[in-house]
Amino acid sequence: NIPKLPVLSTEQGIKQIQSNLHKLNDWKEINKLIPDYFIKNKNMKKTGFAGIFAASLELSKEGVVSLMQKKIFDRLLIKKLTK
Repeated sequence: NIPKLPVLSTEQGIKQIQSNLHKLNDWKEINKLIPDYFIKNKNMKKTGFAGIFAASLELSKEGVVSLMQKKIFDRLLIKKLTK
């Protein structure tokens, strides 16, 4: 039996970003949107980032948010798009 570890799915990431849209009027580091549970647990930080990153790409495709990275390996920023 392989134990199933908790992950932050894309769907959960979308919900997390949508619940924080009111905080995204200006550019904000995408890392700040990772839920505390995933940040506090060192082994879970990567899955937290992966879920938020995948969700941000999906919401960017839908025109909800915009993503920016000034140079390679720089921090990734997210902002709510105004309609």
